[in-house]
Amino acid sequence: MTFDYCCSKNLSGKASWKGQVRLITEVDPYELTVTARNSSFHIICGTYTHGHFLCIPDLGVATPLAALNDTFWNLEQLTINNPDLSEPDAISIICALKALKSHLAI
Repeated sequence: MTFDYCCSKNLSGKASWKGQVRLITEVDPYELTVTARNSSFHIICGTYTHGHFLCIPDLGVATPLAALNDTFWNLEQLTINNPDLSEPDAISIICALKALKSHLAI
């Protein structure tokens, strides 16, 4: 399954861009590819004993997640735990997770 989504740096939507999600597996843990702003990320996300997680193996990135639509907390965790990840890329990933909420059972 592949679908487009919209990213926004703030609530006003002034700094916004489009992204695309390709769901590779449809069982937990989920594998997907997120593409936005000339960047592409292979992501694994799912549930574990203490909640939800996100991994980007190619970058050595791993972080806990709140609910997929909790963009504030998820963005904070992703950027605090992975300072080398650019803000637009982190926003693209978090917005992709929010868009996936209606498609995944986590």
